[in-house]
Amino acid sequence: MKCFALTLLDSHGGAEFENITQFIGADDHGSFGILAGHIQSVMLLRYGLARFCDQSGIWHYLALPGGVLRFANNQLTLTTVRYFLGDDRDAICEQLAEEMARADSEVHTARATLSEIERSLVRRLAELSSHGAGGI
Repeated sequence: MKCFALTLLDSHGGAEFENITQFIGADDHGSFGILAGHIQSVMLLRYGLARFCDQSGIWHYLALPGGVLRFANNQLTLTTVRYFLGDDRDAICEQLAEEMARADSEVHTARATLSEIERSLVRRLAELSSHGAGGI
């Protein structure tokens, strides 16, 4: 069976796999598959689960919050902010959900902090303006 190489890249590093026979992912139009010899392509993966099969017939699962997939010269490269890789799809989906909830919480905290800084700056500017107006 014909094979291709797969490279996974995220903000924590990457991984490389040889002898991949199939890749199945999903974009906004639905699920799709890639086999060796596929035409050159670039696709935007949606949030969720993808999977790939190695030459020995073992399926490996990827949970990711979206990403960019590029296939050229029998090399598949997937680039994403974060991915979770494993053979237990339920466990990696749970990891992705936990990571996204943590990231959402951090964004919410950062926004609240920025709002408080903005309110403090506006109060301070108002104080400075009132002191300046009284001195004229």
